[in-house]
Amino acid sequence: MIFTPLKSVSIVLLALSTVTCGHTEEPVKDPKLSRVCDLPEALQENSGMTEYLDLLWNINDGSNDAAIYGFGVKDTILHQKVIIRDAVNTDWEDITQDESHLYIGDFGNNLGDRRDLRIYILNKQDLQPSSDTIAQAGIISFAYEDQTDFTPAANFSTPWDCEAFVVIGDSVILFTKDWQSNHTSLYTLPAKAGNYTARFRKKYNISGLVTAAAWSESKKELLLLGYKYPFLTPFISIIPGFSLYNFTFEGLKRVDFPDGGSQTEGIVFSKDGSVYVSCEKSPFVVQTLFRAEGF
Repeated sequence: MIFTPLKSVSIVLLALSTVTCGHTEEPVKDPKLSRVCDLPEALQENSGMTEYLDLLWNINDGSNDAAIYGFGVKDTILHQKVIIRDAVNTDWEDITQDESHLYIGDFGNNLGDRRDLRIYILNKQDLQPSSDTIAQAGIISFAYEDQTDFTPAANFSTPWDCEAFVVIGDSVILFTKDWQSNHTSLYTLPAKAGNYTARFRKKYNISGLVTAAAWSESKKELLLLGYKYPFLTPFISIIPGFSLYNFTFEGLKRVDFPDGGSQTEGIVFSKDGSVYVSCEKSPFVVQTLFRAEGF
């Protein structure tokens, strides 16, 4: 979703009780987003990013093509545009993966009125260097268990927007973007095709708008990316020891980038050891790839 100040925009699952957590962030000193390169014009509205086959695979948000874009960091070239057959980009907001699949989250919900929330599943083995189109392997359709009112909300007010998710084990974990409270709520779904109810697990005061997530299986570490409204101050929350059995935010470290001033939309752990962050085009910056440093 594009936002500028110049215009409005229109799992194994344990039964956990509702929990609202307060702040326990440990600040990080001297963080920075170092510019790597501008992203191609085709990614002006990039909204999510993951890494596979030595490329950063990006998506654009709503009303753009139902496609994934393979971008090379080393040569800064857009290598592939791959159309997802029989898919619709209503409001694509994040892309993630597990060992065998890519997942595309079509769950942007600015007004809180969508009844067609879904996640497209792609088989990694179908994505080849020569691919320009790929079949979807399935769709996860869902609704939030605690949403009963689908009346369109005013801009910047719904708690039912979502722009971030990860897959851990056999479960999808969604992180909502609550415009009013600056909290994020966690919901879980099975990571397989079907029609499900997203189960509420936890609410946390993240003090910002969560726009992307990344999970490191080796580190057992979760990253949540976002920005603070209205000045578009980017942040990363680093959450060690996160798991399906705990959903803990204990030991969270908060990294703010006060000089960022950009609408950060994608984050990924790279096999080169870097954490890459992307932002979309705005009146202040062009679409850019950054390396997050200082944490």
